[in-house]
Amino acid sequence: MIKATLTRFASLGDRTVGQFRAAGNLYYSIECPWLDNAVNVSCIPAGHYSVIRTNSPKFGPDMWEITGVPGRSHILIHIANYSRNVQGCVGLGLGVFADLAGVSNSRTAIEEFYSLTAGQNLFEIQIIEGAIN
Repeated sequence: MIKATLTRFASLGDRTVGQFRAAGNLYYSIECPWLDNAVNVSCIPAGHYSVIRTNSPKFGPDMWEITGVPGRSHILIHIANYSRNVQGCVGLGLGVFADLAGVSNSRTAIEEFYSLTAGQNLFEIQIIEGAIN
């Protein structure tokens, strides 16, 4: 089973930027800022979660959903370059903008990640706060 780690290294006023590692691949993440886990406007609490395949009315079939978040549901991993493109979800990119405003090449990152996880229905993710190397 694939294991992933999301290390949040920048918490800014309107966004949270992180590094996402899965199966030896490196991506960057963009999320909402921490707003006490409020639905649709906050990133989720740090912790261990299961991620399952699901169908999304907005994004279509075969999406990854982070589950087990207290008081939250429908937390997807999807295409997003800026925090305004997510509503409590996680966007992935191949790089991060120099000013940490967002992540780059999100569509390519998501396509690569979904290809990497083809045939999987479940993986575990650990979300932590801290420095990256």
